[in-house]
Amino acid sequence: MNWLARLKKIDTAPEGDPTEPTKPGFVGFVGTPTGHIQKTGGDSPAANDPAADPDRWCWPHSEAMTGAEIDTFTARLARFTDKGLGLGDAEALADKLVTRDRESDDRRLCLECFHLSGQSGKAWDCRNWQAAKVASRARDAQLSAALVTQLQRCDGFKEVNA
Repeated sequence: MNWLARLKKIDTAPEGDPTEPTKPGFVGFVGTPTGHIQKTGGDSPAANDPAADPDRWCWPHSEAMTGAEIDTFTARLARFTDKGLGLGDAEALADKLVTRDRESDDRRLCLECFHLSGQSGKAWDCRNWQAAKVASRARDAQLSAALVTQLQRCDGFKEVNA
């Protein structure tokens, strides 16, 4: 007998309770109990829903950086490497600044300042040396790498426009 003939032969639902096995000793699939299944909870958004907040599991809920923190980190990394720092040192400083920002620390790096000129290996100079109080004469305004990478408070600081 072919499948079509078998389907035509079955004209009514099987007898008995669908939750009980049809043959003794048979363990297998059984039907679902009759009744209404109620949906619990509200509609949950899809994981790829563009309206969902991509930062919902980031800082302050975890140590993960938010999108804004990643953008700032990347901009700082580019500035620091442009100023002559190696990639490893630049990443370490940029990461240190993420922590500084989260803790609302008001100290700054000379590397973040508009008035810093020069590059590592040559000379770093402070063009606002009087307000910054780093020298008493313009020719003495050269800065060491230790000072340029040290968090500090500076009266002459002006943030770089990114």
